[in-house]
Amino acid sequence: MPIARETSFGRRPRRAPLWPTLEAFLSDAGLFVLGAAGAYSVNLVGSLPGDEILLAPLLPVLLLTKGRRAFNSQYMWFYILMGAWLFGTIVADSYFGIPAVSRMKGVARVVFFALDFIALAICLNNRPRRMVVFALSIVAVMLFIARQFRGEFLTQWKFGLASSILILSLLASSYFYARRRYWICILISLALAASNFVFAFRSQVVIVLVSAALTIPLLDRRGPSLGGRRARGRNSLKVVALLALAGGAVYLASQAIKFGVDRGFFEEGVAQKFQSQSEGKLGVLFGGRPETLVAIQAIRDSPILGHGSFAIDQRYLSLKQDIQYEYGYTDTDNPEDIENPTIPTHSHLTMAWVESGIFGGLLWIYVLVLTVRAVFRINLLRPALAPLYCYLLVNFIWDILYSPFGNVNRIWGAYLILMSYGLLNTPVREIVPTTMQRRTPYYPRRIVIRRYLGT
Repeated sequence: MPIARETSFGRRPRRAPLWPTLEAFLSDAGLFVLGAAGAYSVNLVGSLPGDEILLAPLLPVLLLTKGRRAFNSQYMWFYILMGAWLFGTIVADSYFGIPAVSRMKGVARVVFFALDFIALAICLNNRPRRMVVFALSIVAVMLFIARQFRGEFLTQWKFGLASSILILSLLASSYFYARRRYWICILISLALAASNFVFAFRSQVVIVLVSAALTIPLLDRRGPSLGGRRARGRNSLKVVALLALAGGAVYLASQAIKFGVDRGFFEEGVAQKFQSQSEGKLGVLFGGRPETLVAIQAIRDSPILGHGSFAIDQRYLSLKQDIQYEYGYTDTDNPEDIENPTIPTHSHLTMAWVESGIFGGLLWIYVLVLTVRAVFRINLLRPALAPLYCYLLVNFIWDILYSPFGNVNRIWGAYLILMSYGLLNTPVREIVPTTMQRRTPYYPRRIVIRRYLGT
């Protein structure tokens, strides 16, 4: 029996750098600057964010050096439908005689969205580390936006602080997810949902809980690989289980908000707003987004051609007020007095369809399906950044359905579409339950961090 063991003396092993070369560091720094430039904007014909101003000198260089990345075959349908959206915009604007300024804004919105996608496809190159770098640039923009509402904390929270804290917290949660400490991830998500509940940001309460539910490990594969039919059946069962969890998260969030209103947890003005929206005949969702039914009616009135870019029509503003009055969301049927009453949409999908016709709608229906598929793919792949990815994509689904599209949202939308493509293009690996494995080896913290950053 040995009484001693051999020990090597000398220098400790040198840590591998986070950026192996100066070129890698400059690439990541440039990507961050590109994203963070969205905090500033210039008013030309419309509002042009700083990131798109930087694209003018940057994009030709990117296309000449790494242009092949942007024209991967998997992006084919996106480019085809983007071209169709542009065609529909031009046709609708010409048919309805839209003023020149509105035409330029409508066309520029589509063109710059396509250019943002091309630039990010080259810069991101489906690398997790660069996905994180761009997410941090979103944090920088959100913090800058929040500064504009100093003195109004609830507004600051809704327009910047909440998103910044969520992204940073879920990035930290991804570290624990990579080490399979799922219970810590759930606790972080519950804390984030609770903070949004306290500060009356209802949509984020729902989004955080749903994204947390969708990252919970379900139905691990046991034993040898399953055959094609059995594997499809298992995946279908997993999708149903995830939908049930997501539905339960939505119900839990809505009940928590209702409980908070009944118990007086919110300020008087906020409580009255929630109360009036919940008392309407069509529920809380329509109360918070009354533009939805108006946009649907505008689409029904002109489903093929649409109405043109930034179309002005007082009838739809009056219709919005009539619907709110009829279903109990307001006590008057007098519409607001607005100088340029554009057709209300407040949605990526309905905006594109109302203004550019069916081709605009088809593009965003395609993106919506793509994003939903990517969300479910996360649970199959379980990438180390799953908590962050799932939150960003679920939030993007909400934006497609219920948030306006423009300004810095264009490059953020391109980023999230590329994230969806990356997830769907990643093969699913065999997941073996921990009961059938040897004990997971311990990895030093720096190694875990580097692995989930993809470096």
